Amino acid sequence: MKMKKLKFLVPILAFAFFSCDNYLDINESPNTLTFDKATPSKLLPGAQVSTYRVQVGSMNQLGNVFMNSWTRNVQSYGNGFDKELQLNLDNGFYTTIWDGLYRNLMNFEAIINYPNPDGKYDLYVAAAKICKAHYMECIVDLYGDAPYSQAWKGDANLTPAYDDDYTIYQALIGELESARNLINNVGASAEDIAPYDVMLAGDMTRWTEFANTIQLRMCLRMSEVTGAKATFRDTKLADIAAGPFLSDNVAINPGFSSATNDQGSPAFATYCYDVAGNLLQNRTFITMTGHAYKALQSYATTNWPAGSSYEIVAGSGINYPNVTDPRSARLYTAGSGQTQRRGVTQGSTNVDVGPAAFTVGLPCRLGLAGQFNPYGQSDGTLDSYFACDGFVMTYAESCFLQAEAAVRYPSSFSNAQYWFDEGVTDDFAMRNATLGSYLTTINTMPNFGLTASTTTSQKLHAIMYQKWVALIGVNAIQSYIDYVRTGYPVTPLSTTAIQTRKPYRLIYPVSEYVANSANVPNVTAADCFSLNSHTPFWVAGAPN
Repeated sequence: MKMKKLKFLVPILAFAFFSCDNYLDINESPNTLTFDKATPSKLLPGAQVSTYRVQVGSMNQLGNVFMNSWTRNVQSYGNGFDKELQLNLDNGFYTTIWDGLYRNLMNFEAIINYPNPDGKYDLYVAAAKICKAHYMECIVDLYGDAPYSQAWKGDANLTPAYDDDYTIYQALIGELESARNLINNVGASAEDIAPYDVMLAGDMTRWTEFANTIQLRMCLRMSEVTGAKATFRDTKLADIAAGPFLSDNVAINPGFSSATNDQGSPAFATYCYDVAGNLLQNRTFITMTGHAYKALQSYATTNWPAGSSYEIVAGSGINYPNVTDPRSARLYTAGSGQTQRRGVTQGSTNVDVGPAAFTVGLPCRLGLAGQFNPYGQSDGTLDSYFACDGFVMTYAESCFLQAEAAVRYPSSFSNAQYWFDEGVTDDFAMRNATLGSYLTTINTMPNFGLTASTTTSQKLHAIMYQKWVALIGVNAIQSYIDYVRTGYPVTPLSTTAIQTRKPYRLIYPVSEYVANSANVPNVTAADCFSLNSHTPFWVAGAPN
C-alpha cells in the first residue's frame, strides 16, 4: 500500500496572486504584496493549490458525469446536469475549466520567468514546469489548439495567438525535460523548496517521478498517431522507459483544516459540508448512476428486469462483470434514513436501480469513506475530513499507465500484470475497502481482469475499467480523456442524450470569443462530435 502521511503547515503568506484563488483563498488586503513583486517561494504554494481546485472541482465533476459515475438525485431535484446528460455543448459549458486553468497557470509561468541569474530558484522553476505540463496537457486534451507561446503575457499581449495542439505537446515535453535537467544539475546556490512545496515537500526524486509519469501519460495519449508524430512519441517513450515513475501519490496539503470554508480540503468542501456542519447542495444532489451500480454489483444483487440483457451497451458484446466490488459500498452509501443503496439511470426521472428486493426511496450519496477519507486519514469527525489530503495524481493512475505501456510497447515496458494488480490494490487501500478475493476473481474475467484477457482490446478495456473505478471522485476527467482516446471502458450514454457519442472535445469558452475573438477558432457543437481539424490531434482518425 502506498500512502502519504506527511502533514505540514507552510506559512500563510499575505500577498495577492494573479488569481483571486490564492493559497487557501485568503481575502486580498491593501497591504498584500502585488503579483509582480511576488517571489517564487510566495507564488508556488498558491499556484499548486489554486490549479488543484480546478482539477478536483469542475474537471472532476465533468469527468464523473461524462463517464456515467455520477448523476442527479431525481427524487429530490427536478433538474440538474441537464446539459451534461444531453451532451448539449455551447461556449458556456464548463467555462471554469479553461478560465480557471489559464488564470492560475500564470502563477507557474511567473515562477519560470522570475529573474534567476545565479540559479537560486532552479528547483522552483523545475516544479513549476512540471505542474505547468500537467495542467496544460489537460487544456490540449479537452480543447485542442490553444494559446501557449503568447499566453500569460498580461498587458503585454491580451489577445494571444493559438498554437497547434501537437506543437504544444512537444513544448510541454520539452518543459519536462528542462525540469529534469534542472533537478539533475542543481547548483549549490539553489534554494530548498521544501518549506513552500505543498505537493511533494521538496523531494526532487519524487518530482522527477512525477515528470516521467506525466510524459508517459502524454506519450500514451499519442498511441494512435502515425508518421512523424509516432516517431516523436517513440523517441520520448524511449527516453523515460527506465523510469522511475511515481512510487506514491502526488498528494497536496498545505495544512487543510476546518478553520474556514476556504481552508478545508477542496474535495470535501465542494461536495460534502461547510465547516459549520451544514450539508452542501452537492451532498444531496449528486448520486450514484445505475451504470455504476450494475458495474460494481453482481447480477444477483441487482434488480435486473426479467429477460433483460446484461450488455453494458447494446451491441458491444461486453456484459457487466457480475462481481460485487467491495469498493461499491464505500464509493456510494445509502441516502439519509435509507437502508438500501440505489442508483439512477442517467436520464431517468425515477430512482430505478438497486438491490434485487428493490423498494422505492432515496438514491445513494457519495460515500465519505470511499471518496473523502483516503487511506483512513479521517477519524470520522468533520474537522478531520476537512484536513485530508487531495491528490494531483494518484499512484494507482501511474500503475495503470505502466500497465498500458507494457501492453502496447512490450519491448520497452514490462510487468503489465504486476502494475494492473498494484493499481487495483492501492485503490482498495485508498477507498478503505477490503481486497479479499476480488483480484483473483476479477482476473478470471476478460475485459475486467488482465489475466483472462487474451487480446489487446480486452487488456486495454480491463485497464481502462479499473482506472475508471480508481479515478471516480478523484480525477475523473482523465478517465473521460482516455475514453475519447480508446473507447474504453464501454460506457452508456444518458437516455436523454441528443448525440450518438460523447464529444471528442469541448467548445472554447465565451471569454475567448469576447476577449480574443480575432484568434479563437470558431468551433461549433457539431464540430465536437465529429472528426475534423478541431479534433485533438491524438484522436484516431483526426485529420491533423
